[in-house]
Amino acid sequence: MDQPTRREVSAAVRQLLGSVALRPGQAEALEAALERDTLAVLATGTGKSLIYRVTGQLLPGATVVVSPTVSLQQDQLVALEEAGPPAALLNSLLPQARQRAVLERMAAGELEFLLLSPEQLAREEVMRALIATKVSLFVVDEAHCVSSWGHDFRPDYLGLPAVIAALGRPRVLALTATASPRVRREIIEALRMSDPAVIVGEFDRPNIWLGSRLVTDESAADAEVLEILREELADPADGPGTAIGGPGTAIVYVSSRRRSEELAEAVTEAGLPAAYYHGSMSRKQREATHAAFLAGSIPVVVATSAFGLGIDKPDVRLILHADPPEDLDAYYQQVGRAGRDGEPARAVLASRPGGYGLARYFGAGQGPSTGDLRTVLAALDTQPVKPAALRTKAGLSSARVRRAANALMAVGAVAEQRAGLRRICPPGEVGQAVERAEHAAQQRRVQAETAVE
Repeated sequence: MDQPTRREVSAAVRQLLGSVALRPGQAEALEAALERDTLAVLATGTGKSLIYRVTGQLLPGATVVVSPTVSLQQDQLVALEEAGPPAALLNSLLPQARQRAVLERMAAGELEFLLLSPEQLAREEVMRALIATKVSLFVVDEAHCVSSWGHDFRPDYLGLPAVIAALGRPRVLALTATASPRVRREIIEALRMSDPAVIVGEFDRPNIWLGSRLVTDESAADAEVLEILREELADPADGPGTAIGGPGTAIVYVSSRRRSEELAEAVTEAGLPAAYYHGSMSRKQREATHAAFLAGSIPVVVATSAFGLGIDKPDVRLILHADPPEDLDAYYQQVGRAGRDGEPARAVLASRPGGYGLARYFGAGQGPSTGDLRTVLAALDTQPVKPAALRTKAGLSSARVRRAANALMAVGAVAEQRAGLRRICPPGEVGQAVERAEHAAQQRRVQAETAVE
């Protein structure tokens, strides 16, 4: 396929989307994605979804979009349905009959777009449906998850290369709003992208004021947060205008479940209705809080980093960090939730001596244990072993098996095929393979720790 010119891309956009003007970075990413694997790092609010919408419709065949959260998938589905191409999402919340109907439509070639999480791709019936159709574009949205979540929290992200291979190696498009040079390299390596184009856009968000407040301890940080919320989100009818122009909504980021619950209670007692959000809540509770925040009935959410992906609310006026973020990439992602309507917004970090200890602690805990690495290798043979059988043989949870297997695959000791995982290092080199995997995990831990400050 000859690479289209920018004029041809613009003409295709006008035909598909009407008079929509391409934003900086979109045209370059579109041109690249129509020709080769592409990693596009574009700021929040610059329309990354338009890139795969147009590319997916111009390339012959179906498009698979891997997204990390159900809420994000739902937002993407609404945008696709408004644009017109046949699309569906697939997740565990759907009734079994509905899931089967979606897979039947996909296998029959009736869907242009299918939205799902990486965990769904571990299901054999899902892969059968995808293999039965022609997938021409494989999109990994929020691709930084391959790096920041893939090693530990979302290990199925690191199984995506085997999925891509099983689908006949379609074009790969990775999209994210933030990725340092190191994270870009990790994304490219983890997805095994072939000579990809790397498009890095402008990251300046001039409507967001960034600042920090020096505090002495956790209590002082909480008091600072309460004061800023009262100042910034006060109704103008109750007093002078505020620095950001009156009422709006705010997200307060904290480091733990306990902090989110306690600070949300304090904010509510101070007169601003607030809810907490963290990963240990039930799915129903998380969805209710998310929906209330988007609807505007809850002006403040106090949350861990679990509250972020899929939060597309235009009038967030304030992002507060009562505790330091995990690293600069996380900070950029989180402050990027503010001011999506282009109006003034503020982001304030409460910085305190010793406040970065918890982030360093979590960074130090990354990676599989030596025992898990040895157990998984011992449970594998030169013939593929299916994940369920491997979990039984190893006596470990699915997450621990996947985490260890990912580390071993990264050093070439294990290979993943459609039929399962198999050991490729000779029996006499098991010890060396474990050492290499441990060394790689240690490097990731050091990177995680040094990224905190």
